[in-house]
Amino acid sequence: MSSTASPLAAPEAWNLVAPEYVRELLPVFEHFAKDALTRVAAPSGAHVLDVAAGPGTLALLAARQGLRVTAIDFAPKMLAALRERATSAGLDIDAQVGDGMALELSEQTFDAAFSLFGLMFFPDRPRGFRELYRVLRPGGRAVVSSWRPMEHSPAMNLVYQRFAEQLPGQGAPRGGVMPLSDPDTCQQEMGAAGFDDVHVHQVSVPAHYPSTAAMVDAMMRAAAPVALARRALGAQWPDIEKNVVDKVTQDLGPGAQVVQFNAYLTVGIRQPTPPSNIRHPSIPKG
Repeated sequence: MSSTASPLAAPEAWNLVAPEYVRELLPVFEHFAKDALTRVAAPSGAHVLDVAAGPGTLALLAARQGLRVTAIDFAPKMLAALRERATSAGLDIDAQVGDGMALELSEQTFDAAFSLFGLMFFPDRPRGFRELYRVLRPGGRAVVSSWRPMEHSPAMNLVYQRFAEQLPGQGAPRGGVMPLSDPDTCQQEMGAAGFDDVHVHQVSVPAHYPSTAAMVDAMMRAAAPVALARRALGAQWPDIEKNVVDKVTQDLGPGAQVVQFNAYLTVGIRQPTPPSNIRHPSIPKG
């Protein structure tokens, strides 16, 4: 099965948004990363892989737990942020520019593998799942996260709807639905790659904003699709952003807001390979 290509499947949008992504989304994403690490429970010294690592949300947490970390991302500016944060924290992380659909890594190298909100945008998701499976050692676990439909986060959904009204056909997922946004698809695609014991977990993290304007501002600055629109529109952008703020404020009022970030964490295991040295008794020829 092939996956539909997304503008977020190219490095450009992520390079544009890297600084604000770190500033606005890191605290929220760290909750998902901690949850993912807990579900794998890799022992200290284990070698783990973070695909589409971004600015190192999971990679730095894993390194602080005593894990050996290899981090892969296709956006150089995201990796620059990762390396800067790792150096500042005194952490040793092997950070490489690479393609999650064609990892330049040896088979059966890692004790655990992760792709948080990255693999979901791959042009060929099945290939991405197969690559995670290929580089895992037998007995290793993988965790892939993706967003639940935006209907489960009304405030976030409203912001993107108002933005889409300003730019018809751009900037918001159709119907508030992103790739890998239902548990059956998550389970089927991971299972099709060879993983066993696949389970999908719902995880929700709230983000608090002092006002509606602050919420919209944060979402507009940290969202990769919006970064592409902002660059394309140039001098027209301030008026569009103001319209979005005004309309969302009319809908929700000016006061403090809470946005729920709702995700699926899909976990699977590469089962140990059966022993190859078992000999079956030969049947005498008659």
